[in-house]
Amino acid sequence: MLRGRSGSQLNEILPVPIELNEGETIEAHTHNHTSHITDVLVSSYHSVESPHHQSQSYIVWQITITVNDLDFSSIKLYKRYSEIYQLYLDLKQVYGDGSAGVKVPAPPPKDIWSLERVYMSKRWLEERRKGLQWFLSSVLLDPVMQRSSVVKSFVLS
Repeated sequence: MLRGRSGSQLNEILPVPIELNEGETIEAHTHNHTSHITDVLVSSYHSVESPHHQSQSYIVWQITITVNDLDFSSIKLYKRYSEIYQLYLDLKQVYGDGSAGVKVPAPPPKDIWSLERVYMSKRWLEERRKGLQWFLSSVLLDPVMQRSSVVKSFVLS
């Protein structure tokens, strides 16, 4: 049926192509639609035996980061308290005393002298988890800090 029609006649019956990016250039699209962290959850912990001292163990915290409110685009991290504290120190170095408009919150203090910590009681671990949840949410959900190279390095390392 279309055999005898010319190319110009075909253009009249073909639909207009769909533009998915609304006419944006690749550079503008990348700038306008960057990914961002939308949720942070410190969900659980794992006790790991030290490879150097068989009688010592340490806690690794499971952190789930959701990007762009998409369940299928979440990142699971496993970090020790010392790595989370290092994130705090690195952010303090970048943002200083908060005079630039960004105040870095403090993580829960390192508690090395309590018996609850020594025995890793459930109560102590839950309080530590809540403190880390608050700290990481405050940092990773902050629109300025989450774009810093310090946070990107923490999440991607």
